[in-house]
Amino acid sequence: MAVAGGKLFAVTSDRKLLACDSSAEKVEWQTVGDAPGGVVAMGAAEGKLYVSLNARSAGRFLKRGAVTTESNKAVWEDDGHAWCLVGMAAASGKMYAVVDTKELGSEPTIMSRELVASSSSVISNARGLDGLPWGGGIDRRLPVGALAMSEVGGKFYIATKEDALFVGNPTNNDVPWKQIGDAAGVTILAGGDGKLFAATKSGKLLVWAPKTSK
Repeated sequence: MAVAGGKLFAVTSDRKLLACDSSAEKVEWQTVGDAPGGVVAMGAAEGKLYVSLNARSAGRFLKRGAVTTESNKAVWEDDGHAWCLVGMAAASGKMYAVVDTKELGSEPTIMSRELVASSSSVISNARGLDGLPWGGGIDRRLPVGALAMSEVGGKFYIATKEDALFVGNPTNNDVPWKQIGDAAGVTILAGGDGKLFAATKSGKLLVWAPKTSK
């Protein structure tokens, strides 16, 4: 899921892109387009939707306009590689992602890449590593079992496999991750319009408005 332009977007297992009003009390999903297969994470930034695909779908990173009307129908564009991403959130012109290789004994890490190429971008054309590089030199440990991530009001939220909810900021090494509550059954997070949305294993959509005060 991802929030953009007052809409909450979601991708389904049958390759449909859905949207609903993010401020509505009663959720009414509408099909607004097609979606690629194998989506494992989704985010939004600067009027665009971004998705990462699983290894079976070659681990690609795709984008399209966050539009919902047929007159402005957008198509998905390939934007490089995105191996093992399970959650993503954008801030300050970059996409931050939780990377989980699912290897025995390994824990999720965090990486970032620019959304648009700059003069400092190094574009790799190595096999499987095309497009803008993921890296960013982020030296931050994620909460153990990090499963999903999103951003609201300058704060990043992470849900873990142990059903815990953490808040922090991977862009600032001085801001530690802090557990603030539970996230029972939550597998997907999406933030926007001052709200944090969550989808659970049982198919429930939850919403929470974090406090904006420091």
